[in-house]
Amino acid sequence: MRFLTYIFLLFFQSTLIAQPGYDIVIQNGRVMDPETGLDAVRNIGINGERIAEITTAQIRGYETIDAQGQVVAPGFIDLHVHGMTNEAHEYQVRDGVTTALELEGGVAFLEAWIESKRGNSLVNYGATVPHGSLRAMAMQQYQHYFEEAKRAIEREGFDSPTLSKIQINMGRSGYQSLAEEDLPQLRKIIEEELGKGALGIGVPVGYYPGAKANEMLCVYQIAAAHGAPVFSHTRGFGLPGINEAIANATVTGAPLHIVHANSLSLSEIQVTLDLVRSAQDQGLDVSTEVYPYTAASTSIESAIFDEGWQEELGISYEDLQWEETGERLTEETFHEKRKSGGIVIIHMMKPEWIKKGIADDRTMIGSDGMPFHPKAHPRTAGTFSRVLGKYVREEGVTDLMSALAKMTIMPARRLEQISPMMSRKGRLQVGADADITIFDPNTIIDRADFKGLQFSEGISHVLVNGKMVVREGETVSDVFPGRAIIGKYRN
Repeated sequence: MRFLTYIFLLFFQSTLIAQPGYDIVIQNGRVMDPETGLDAVRNIGINGERIAEITTAQIRGYETIDAQGQVVAPGFIDLHVHGMTNEAHEYQVRDGVTTALELEGGVAFLEAWIESKRGNSLVNYGATVPHGSLRAMAMQQYQHYFEEAKRAIEREGFDSPTLSKIQINMGRSGYQSLAEEDLPQLRKIIEEELGKGALGIGVPVGYYPGAKANEMLCVYQIAAAHGAPVFSHTRGFGLPGINEAIANATVTGAPLHIVHANSLSLSEIQVTLDLVRSAQDQGLDVSTEVYPYTAASTSIESAIFDEGWQEELGISYEDLQWEETGERLTEETFHEKRKSGGIVIIHMMKPEWIKKGIADDRTMIGSDGMPFHPKAHPRTAGTFSRVLGKYVREEGVTDLMSALAKMTIMPARRLEQISPMMSRKGRLQVGADADITIFDPNTIIDRADFKGLQFSEGISHVLVNGKMVVREGETVSDVFPGRAIIGKYRN
């Protein structure tokens, strides 16, 4: 009897030892965590949505990824994305992105939008309060458009063609100024939307020149009162608009993030970088980002192309590329397409401006990825791989750890005040969310170009909240583990 008991115990113990300890194990990878500076071969154990262990010891899992010769990094956090459908998200995850956020322009009807994506997103998602839309809501003559938009969303969802037409009609509000007596209503609406989970206030004032200085100061005062970051495409191009934004942040104490410093600053990029550095050194909460391409992209019908655009941008018609066909425009086709509307790619920057932006240790990387279209700007699909392939490996503009910091811990920290859940993102540490990107530093590169989108190369696995969305370099079908990134004022 004792012998049988002994045999049973041995069998039971061996069964326990044989059981895998983790849902997923990533073994033999070069684990790089920019927050702690860890850069060493480690094994990672994942249970559920979190990292449970990082160790040199051998560990077992129900599924094992052999990452030998590859970098295991926190999933990339993109603060600046306009393509927020799963068609766009597929290109983003194949570029290593695990969190894609619409923070420049924001999203109107935020609560409904968050719910529409719940359980149906490849990546984590979130957005800001859209000042550009809400200022129109504070104008009496545009009220009926918002009622129409609500009905369109209820009938057709957020991809509604009707909604697009309504937004074009509302675009006229960008040339109108808010009266002083309308500012309390603007404040009320913004504060209500912050209560629905917004990650700050999107302020692309460059697209609505009717906004006067008093309105902009009011927005920054609201942001300061709530500790909500302002994400701004500043007024016009060059230093005047950037100076206006920094001045408003300085006098109110509002957190400020200046989007795509490369395309806003053009030849004055170094001055912008110096201003941001000086502001930070003075204790101001000011930050910025760049993307690694020499062309921009936006709507041809927008205020960007109002009278004087050629002089301001230093380009002409032939520097505009029509997204739909790839053709370069002429004076005649420019005016035709400006009437009908659509997306153009704007070839207006020099390579040395991009290098300065990426080399600066205060900048983050944000793609400004466009809504999905097969011929959309390549930043939609290749931003992060391009930085790691072209600017780190090939040109040595910055080192690998610094580049990863720009994509992970820096954007996570930018949002932690408004969204405490971001304290678990952008890190490879025990207890952090299992948002992980695994790539070969010797082969990673963007393949999208100005002829059309292509998936990046060199990224083998991507996990979002502990679920694989890319396995062995291919997209995993019918898996939607993305979670909403919610601001702390959610009611």
